Amino acid sequence: MAGRLTEDQAFWDDFAKYDPLWAILSDPTKAGRQWDLPRFLETGRREISLLFYQLRALGLAVERRAALDFGCGVGRLSQPLASHFDRVVGVDVSAEMIRLANAINQYPDRVRYVCNVRDDLEIFDAGEFGFIYSNVVLQHIAPDRALSYLAEMLRVLAGGGLLVFQLPSHLRPEAEQRVVSRPMPEAAYTASVRVESDLPRRVMPGEALSLVASITNKSSLPWRQTESGPLRLGNHWLSAGQEMLIQDDGRAALPSEIAPGQQCHVTIEVTAPMDPGEYVLECDAVHEGISWFADKGSAPWRSTVTVAGSSTLEPFKQEIDRPSADIALSLTNDPSLVSPGPLPMHGIPSGIVEDAIAAHGGTLVRREPDERSGKEWVGYRYIVRKDR
Repeated sequence: MAGRLTEDQAFWDDFAKYDPLWAILSDPTKAGRQWDLPRFLETGRREISLLFYQLRALGLAVERRAALDFGCGVGRLSQPLASHFDRVVGVDVSAEMIRLANAINQYPDRVRYVCNVRDDLEIFDAGEFGFIYSNVVLQHIAPDRALSYLAEMLRVLAGGGLLVFQLPSHLRPEAEQRVVSRPMPEAAYTASVRVESDLPRRVMPGEALSLVASITNKSSLPWRQTESGPLRLGNHWLSAGQEMLIQDDGRAALPSEIAPGQQCHVTIEVTAPMDPGEYVLECDAVHEGISWFADKGSAPWRSTVTVAGSSTLEPFKQEIDRPSADIALSLTNDPSLVSPGPLPMHGIPSGIVEDAIAAHGGTLVRREPDERSGKEWVGYRYIVRKDR
């Protein structure tokens, strides 16, 4: 076991020197150090905002004393977690990732990073954390060790605490695999999006809305889904302060080919948030599995909507700080560095995962489909409550 851990540390240390941000968030368009650090950190801020909105909507209380970010990398998720907890600890097998995380740590009074090369979490006390989060991490660890870490996460989770993690289950049968998306040239990601139908300014909580929208290819290149994979119109709900609250609410397929300057119309079904208050409805084109067009610089359509009526939920309070624009990442600038190789991928059948959760004192609250491992995998996000 120690030999494998040493090999894992060497692999992730090498990747941390070669292309650390892509190793953490493997957007195919960002390989070769193409990630911009503030944009990279913004993905973490958005992810944590969405996560806590979902947990609150599910009625799951979170104890705010201490949180663990398992497989923290350079701190993409532990940094925004600092706005929700008195203390956050990020743990990773790579000493080089931990070095980088410390270098860009904006909350040193609340966030601490630890390198752990053991196959357990004995460096932490039992019940030390009220919340543990791990995303796109366990899939890169051999299944026997991943299950060992899962048991350890439940050991260090306090009674009544929450554990949220993602893990692929098994490879999707080839006949069921959807078209694999391929990046288009950067210049192709320019669209004009408009909702043409009348949008009510006041709606009821949870009200279904059917909207007709126009999408115009404003680039000089054709959009051909036979070459690029699926293109759709999607929407988000933002707070009045334009913090992301609900992502992937609705989808509408675009025509298989749209020429430069050509316009099409689609109907998209969206659902208003359950909380009364003022929101921003955002509609944007999305290249499935690749990127939202807005993330490439295209302007989305936005409109303010007031949700009025009764709700059993307390108003959502957005707490996430935005990352500072002046942070920088000190990377090894060695032209002789080469990629350590493909990222390892492993799945654990969901039944085995659920048995492990129950065996180590956890109750599965929710299991939902998750595609972060890629279209070829059937994967899930698990939300677990530690038994008291």
